[in-house]
Amino acid sequence: MNLSGTAIIECQKCSNELAIDGSDICMDAVSSEERGMGPEVGYEGELECECPKCGNNVLIRHSAWEYPVGALNYSENEVEGGQLIEGFKDLDFSFQEEIYSFDEEFELYLPEKKIIITNLETSVDLLLAELARSPDLIYSIASRKFEELIAHIFSKQGFSVELTKRTRDGGRDIIALRNDLGIPVKYLIECKHYAKKNPVSVEVARALYGVQLQEGANKSVIATTSYFTRDTKKFVTAQNTTEWHMSLKDYQDIVGWLKSSSNG
Repeated sequence: MNLSGTAIIECQKCSNELAIDGSDICMDAVSSEERGMGPEVGYEGELECECPKCGNNVLIRHSAWEYPVGALNYSENEVEGGQLIEGFKDLDFSFQEEIYSFDEEFELYLPEKKIIITNLETSVDLLLAELARSPDLIYSIASRKFEELIAHIFSKQGFSVELTKRTRDGGRDIIALRNDLGIPVKYLIECKHYAKKNPVSVEVARALYGVQLQEGANKSVIATTSYFTRDTKKFVTAQNTTEWHMSLKDYQDIVGWLKSSSNG
């Protein structure tokens, strides 16, 4: 599902009005329920940004339901850090099939090659190769697929990986374990599949760092398809003054991972 148009949010701290471009919100299918005229599919997407005037963090979360196929049945917006002045309700929605998709049995479908591969390792390796050649295609996969991709990259580095259940609480999407020279190492990885213009806010880093301390992990990593705010970088630098606790990996870093992993 692609979202277009503009929403206007009033910052709750300084009353500045922010214009949110719908194309910057990645909408993912999160539910499906069979009804009389076919499946009703639920979509969710969110975007975090900073008010350019006061630096306040603002989040907009958009939910929409497609029913019947190709028609918008209902949509709603949820805002944190501000008040919605004008929403997406009168905008054009288009529903498109993902370029790459995994079903519950980990099938990978490449439309242009007209092939379906059911072996998980082969499927992800093929996806890695495709993304290494055309990195911007990473914005066409769903958020969960991005998490699976990052987990596979860590697996190729010798980690035993576990994808955690999807929640809105944040904290970590992947737990990666490895034994380095007889010493057990635990990484926590938080994945943010954001649009290019949607930076990762400092709240994400704070939440991950809190979970890292609670679980006693050696290191935490935030991997994103976008970039990090100045406050996020400052926070991580402050935590790394004595030990290398946290690491930030932006779009360029992910591209490097894709290329090295596809060649490995």
